[in-house]
Amino acid sequence: MNDLTQQRLDALLQANSMTPDRLDQTTLSQMFLAQMRVALYGGVSSIPVLPTFLKPFGTLHEGTPVAVAEIDDREVRVSLVTFSGGRAEVTDADRFPVPGREYPAPLADLLFAVAELAQPLLDRAKALALCLPFPIDYDWQGDGAIRSFPGTMTVSDFAQKPVLAALREEWKSRNVTPPPMTLVSLPAAVQLAAGALHPGQKRYVSLTWGSVFDLAFTAPGSIVVRQAGTPPALTPFACGFGHAQCVPFGLVDLIQDRDSYAPGQDLLLKMLSTEHLGDVYRLTMIKASERKLLTFGGSRDILSMRRLNLATMTEFLADPQNGGTLAHYFREGEDRIVALAVADAVLDRAARLACAALATVLQFIGAGQDPEAPVCVALHGEAFSCPPLMQAFQTRVQTELAQRGLHLTLWQGENAPAVGAAAAALYAL
Repeated sequence: MNDLTQQRLDALLQANSMTPDRLDQTTLSQMFLAQMRVALYGGVSSIPVLPTFLKPFGTLHEGTPVAVAEIDDREVRVSLVTFSGGRAEVTDADRFPVPGREYPAPLADLLFAVAELAQPLLDRAKALALCLPFPIDYDWQGDGAIRSFPGTMTVSDFAQKPVLAALREEWKSRNVTPPPMTLVSLPAAVQLAAGALHPGQKRYVSLTWGSVFDLAFTAPGSIVVRQAGTPPALTPFACGFGHAQCVPFGLVDLIQDRDSYAPGQDLLLKMLSTEHLGDVYRLTMIKASERKLLTFGGSRDILSMRRLNLATMTEFLADPQNGGTLAHYFREGEDRIVALAVADAVLDRAARLACAALATVLQFIGAGQDPEAPVCVALHGEAFSCPPLMQAFQTRVQTELAQRGLHLTLWQGENAPAVGAAAAALYAL
């Protein structure tokens, strides 16, 4: 790459907040931390910090089956989880496309799907856990209302409606008496799974990164100043970092936000979610074309694309010469060099933002400072199944977080949401 091309590339990345000087970790953490404190004090904040009032630890009753229903923006899934000998066995899995994604649906349709799939398991299950990735306002009694759904879903009739109470009405309509039910937030479920399957660690937090971006940590309920009388016991908190608006936007992010759902909302999510990263790359390459960084053929091909997913981008990174569509588009040597540099910058920015959010939570709870007692960070989501993105994240953990004196270990477990939700249900028995 000649000097002129390198200068143009550097200017492109800087304009899109993809250079270190635009992503200062300390500044980002300070902004995130301020938003978290505002949320706890009851002010207007773009980062919800929501207590779950679940028990962070307890007795895992071995041999006691728990039916777990999981809802996300793609599917409704059910399974039967049983703990034995420090392991979790997940059986009888079933799934169904989630109502509200391909067509508008009321909350009752989602709960109908849950009941339809879970009912065959109730003759064996001693408890039922409902695991949700959506922000939940708990009511101290174990129930809660969904605050919002992601932009990929259109769901109605859910505002201020306790979810478990609505599910009980569904069971009543079927003449079914359900076992004790527990409502579990997805970030909390991932955190509890780490505690159940990887015991012995001093502190646990979770990072869920896919179509959502959330973290969870354990703290006393008394830190919630906005609600007088909040139970002071230790409880997992779910932090919806994907909703954050205090982010270093670049030119392509403005375009991405303008052309996607709910402009001005979920800004951080649109910069790093696995559903948006491919399009962030596509838009950045269009800007590269405008800055004369690509040949005519490369410019023509990238301009012809209307959508680009992360899988296509990953395929290109794995094999730049033969890796699918993008390898064909950027077959010229200079095009390929620019395309690879931009791809690395897009993923590296996402990893930096994720690490800034993680560092904020560790700073908030005062954890990770003792090298003899590192924090266990439970990872879950599609981002950690994408090799180049996982590599970028691990690199930033080993460099930037280590330079800040934060000590942590990374843990990934199979079926973590189901296992953690089952653990929460057993702790409540």
